Amino acid sequence: MTMIVAVKWSNNIIMTADKRQTETDSCSGELLKIKSDDYIKIKIIDNKYIVSFAGSTLIAEKAFELLNQNVDVLNLHSIDPLGIFRDSFKYGKAHFQAVYPGIKPVSVFYVGFMRQHEPKLFGFSSDDDYSGLEIEELSVKLNSNSNGDAEKEAIRFISAEVLKRDHYYKNPRNFARLNFKAIKRADDEMIGKTAYSVVISSDGIKEYHHN
Repeated sequence: MTMIVAVKWSNNIIMTADKRQTETDSCSGELLKIKSDDYIKIKIIDNKYIVSFAGSTLIAEKAFELLNQNVDVLNLHSIDPLGIFRDSFKYGKAHFQAVYPGIKPVSVFYVGFMRQHEPKLFGFSSDDDYSGLEIEELSVKLNSNSNGDAEKEAIRFISAEVLKRDHYYKNPRNFARLNFKAIKRADDEMIGKTAYSVVISSDGIKEYHHN
């Protein structure tokens, strides 16, 4: 799995994810091998949406396949884009269940976009069939072996740093670097020490690589 930090801050959506791709035992979740440290887990859709994922790569790949086929539909004013994303995530989950019957499909997605110059951030989890929840500030997701303490520690670290240097972190690039610092602090071999960030705002989309 992975580590993702997703933030709505100062009229921006900032997502940062490590680049490590791993192979795990489908039953126990135990790490079998590290496949790559240059795997991108945040996708830019139609230059309007940013989507990050943690969990099953197969679910994500199939979801993005369907999203790419429905890009034109996302632009229709009569369509709720969140419904398109939700259906795509469910499609990926259904494919996983067909390929791996009896194995729990675990995945989380974050979707960020601008709606009338206002940043919007939503989280979707396979646990509730991707019903979706709006995120107002900060969310962190680690791999499935985490008991939740690491997420809480990352949130505490980021929040404390922002309190100390609020003006500095108004710059989204600086905030992306802070997210990367939080990722590097994670003591988990399934989480890499390189990362990729995407920022979306009224000014457009910017990408940053962290090493």
